[in-house]
Amino acid sequence: MAMVVECESCRSRFRLNESLLEESKAVRFRCRKCGGSIMVRNPHAPPVIPVPADSPKIADPPTASDIPSVVRPEIVQPPPRAIPVPSTTVPRMEDLVLLPPGKNVVRLKAPTPRKRSPGRTILVAGLSILLLAGGLLYLGTTKAGQELLGRWFPSWGSATRTSAAAKPAYDVREMKSAANDKALAGNLFVVSGTVVNVGKGTSHGIQMRAVLLGEDNQILMENSSLAGNLIDESTLPHMKRDSIEGYLKMEHKEEGENRDIPPGKSLPFMVVFFDPPGKIGSFTVRAVDAD
Repeated sequence: MAMVVECESCRSRFRLNESLLEESKAVRFRCRKCGGSIMVRNPHAPPVIPVPADSPKIADPPTASDIPSVVRPEIVQPPPRAIPVPSTTVPRMEDLVLLPPGKNVVRLKAPTPRKRSPGRTILVAGLSILLLAGGLLYLGTTKAGQELLGRWFPSWGSATRTSAAAKPAYDVREMKSAANDKALAGNLFVVSGTVVNVGKGTSHGIQMRAVLLGEDNQILMENSSLAGNLIDESTLPHMKRDSIEGYLKMEHKEEGENRDIPPGKSLPFMVVFFDPPGKIGSFTVRAVDAD
């Protein structure tokens, strides 16, 4: 244990290891700040019992000259080529720490190493797996990821370009429009034309997506249909809306008309809008792979 002692000359406070007082009634050392002498009595020494006047004379109590002095707690560097004296031959006192007045001594405990929590380890491992899976998904499914792989691995890029070249591509041609305000289904606006597979792969269905634009190029309506589905112009005014929409978006799998479209083959298409809001300025049509 450590105890706090105070210099009577300059009032400086120091910390002293009590183990140095086990075999002595008192210890005297020199103040590191002012150089004065400080005497520290052993608090665990047996108390002095007063002796009656008529009792036999006992030995005189120890005087200051009888109290051994303790060397000043300083670290002295040995001279060059000198053999250092082993620390066991000279009694040493714990390093004295100068304390400001009114402060208590606080012994700091060595930090205890923290054990890694199993739950934290599992969480870190799970996050690492998610990040790795996200990176693989990005590189394998996105266009930017494919381009990045192509720059890193030229053979991968060539394989990707070969695969992309084998996909179908579409060209929309001969587009026209017609309006009919006397149809059973209401005011109709019909967009029609031809779509051609200009790619190198066979298409298994082409979806036509049309957009009506107003005079200020704002979007008025959007609709879609499956290429190859047509309704006769003379029959269209007499059909209900549900029948028109159902037929234009229906897949004729048994006929194969709009299912397998080899390169170079073209299909007619028709997209019908019902009761367009506002005045139509223009329209756009694009072809994509059917879902």
